[in-house]
Amino acid sequence: MNMRNTKFILFTLIGLTLTFAGGIAMYSTMTELVVTDYLIYSAIGLIAFFSIVVAFRNLKAEKKGLIVEDELSRKIKEKAAANSFTASIYLWTMILLFTIDSNIRNETLLGIGIVGMGLIFIGFWFYHNNK
Repeated sequence: MNMRNTKFILFTLIGLTLTFAGGIAMYSTMTELVVTDYLIYSAIGLIAFFSIVVAFRNLKAEKKGLIVEDELSRKIKEKAAANSFTASIYLWTMILLFTIDSNIRNETLLGIGIVGMGLIFIGFWFYHNNK
């Protein structure tokens, strides 16, 4: 990956994050947000913040002339992805088991599951990166 691609990814992430924040602000004026909405939005914000920090770190490393994607970092991502896939299957099973007869909207359950998958990957990435 060269510096041009990293800058493009960084600006895209920042633009999408700002667009998402604007969407939340407009949506909150139309309807009252509940606790689950705040939890989902804050988890999405955490994932976006993590992605922007990683993109800044990669850009900084590229400016110094360092290799951003080496074999160890690739293996860490692969191991974290494998573990998070297995944990995500358990997450979706628990969501289905405990909400089968609830009155929670399908969109909320889907959002919880997708955001949960992202947070699980970040958790496993931190674990394998610091191990």
